[in-house]
Amino acid sequence: MPADIRSSPVRRVVLVVLDGLRPDAIQRFRLQRVASLARRGASTFRAQTVSPSITPCAMASLLTGAAPERHGIQSEHFHIPRPRGPVHPLAKELARHSLPTSFFMPQVPFLMRGIAARISTLLGLGEFRSYGQDADDVLESASKHLETQRRGLIMMHWLDADRAGHEFGWMSPEYGAAAVRMDDALGRLEKTLDLSDPGTLVIALADHGGGGATPKHHDSAHPLDTTIPVLLAGGAVVPCELGAAVSLTDVPATILWALGLARPESYAGRPLLQAFAKLPMAA
Repeated sequence: MPADIRSSPVRRVVLVVLDGLRPDAIQRFRLQRVASLARRGASTFRAQTVSPSITPCAMASLLTGAAPERHGIQSEHFHIPRPRGPVHPLAKELARHSLPTSFFMPQVPFLMRGIAARISTLLGLGEFRSYGQDADDVLESASKHLETQRRGLIMMHWLDADRAGHEFGWMSPEYGAAAVRMDDALGRLEKTLDLSDPGTLVIALADHGGGGATPKHHDSAHPLDTTIPVLLAGGAVVPCELGAAVSLTDVPATILWALGLARPESYAGRPLLQAFAKLPMAA
């Protein structure tokens, strides 16, 4: 067995980014599926996102494992960055072991489609699809892969709450309705998966909060902007409270570890081993 792989029952990871979901919105708007997933798995409502607390930085960190100061994206705009040091995209690490990565998100604006395609290629995404407007559309777009892709990573980016937060304000009724739509989609996703199966790991998290420093944004160091929920579920997961010492950058490190792969030195986070007490800890 190669030095950078170990035996693990986890064969695939389903990663859902609940864009802009503040932890306190879960109780406020009665997000029953999110709350149920938290109870059944390993979870925290006190994790921290990257700085600055904006989507391009957070998504780049999820997809590379690196902090923003290393991967080079530190603004609101998606662009081809100049990394400060070696970067090892998650999809390319998986591809080195013949594990596929599929990424699904809402429709990219026409003028951004070229740059989106270039970024997906640079990241090594085997499948990149942008379709529709909301969580239901993205889930529909990913449905065939959820049925047939039994290995590697399936990643979905749901933007409903973030869009409503920017337009109407975080914790507004419109924001609440958007959060409920994501919660309903999460329930439909769960019905397609067997959460007792140790072969599938489900991770749901927000990329940032919002409404901290200003009602309609999230680019600040305010705790309401930087604090996020992180939830893990599946047959290999031990139900537990993950606590406050969790970062968004721990998620890509955890994905590699759960699939039995070594973590590159460029990764800023650490695997959330406490969620996997039943699995061998040796790297």
